[in-house]
Amino acid sequence: MNPTISLKKTATLLGVLLTVIYGTAAPVCGASLFSGLVLSQGEQAGAKVVEVYPNSPAGKAGIKVADLVVELNGEKVTKLDDFVTNSHKIDSYSMPVYQLWKVKVVEPPYSTVGGVSLLQYWTEKGNGELLKNQKDMPTAQKLTNCSEAVKDYFFALHYSPTSVDVGLKAADAYKTMGDLYQSEGSVPEAVRSYAVAAEFYNKCSNLTTKEQDLQKILDGLQYVEERLFMLLPEEQSDLNQSTQGSGAAKNEP
Repeated sequence: MNPTISLKKTATLLGVLLTVIYGTAAPVCGASLFSGLVLSQGEQAGAKVVEVYPNSPAGKAGIKVADLVVELNGEKVTKLDDFVTNSHKIDSYSMPVYQLWKVKVVEPPYSTVGGVSLLQYWTEKGNGELLKNQKDMPTAQKLTNCSEAVKDYFFALHYSPTSVDVGLKAADAYKTMGDLYQSEGSVPEAVRSYAVAAEFYNKCSNLTTKEQDLQKILDGLQYVEERLFMLLPEEQSDLNQSTQGSGAAKNEP
């Protein structure tokens, strides 16, 4: 059945203008965005909104299930791929995180919490996501929990970009994702996760001189190096040179 179209509306989402049309939701075909939207390819031009996460930027901006996204920041959206491609061009991200960690992530949603700092709030929220992982849980759910934890750690870093503790937590989460992908035989995803973990460990090594932190960094780097050697044996010499040039290696006792 074709979707029912009525009134066009606009919403500002994280500084980005979306133009949407009311309609009937199509089945999920698989796509998501940091904004809290889940979309699918609609039966006509545009990207269908099939889910809006509670308290997400999208929900607060007034986006509803069954809306049809037809523009993103002035760019036409005629199919789902247009939305994904155009969303990658968005420059609405956390500058404190990007300046230090060189990762473009959305700014934390507006929050007011009592009794704890926002750094502590998001860090503990990320810790909670990882604690959800249980031995017999499906790997896909474990990966989802790890991804949510990483997102929360980035939110925490927005408030304290030089926090080595949070940086190491993010690195460990990426390392765990690498293990999970490897267990499923998803080599490209495992390699990417391990590589990001290594980058985080290296960046943390430039932010601390504490022996305990440096030991964690060294252990983490050695772990991901071993895994990458297993997955990409032909890359051993390049990876070895990279690790030897890291701050952790220079600070090694």
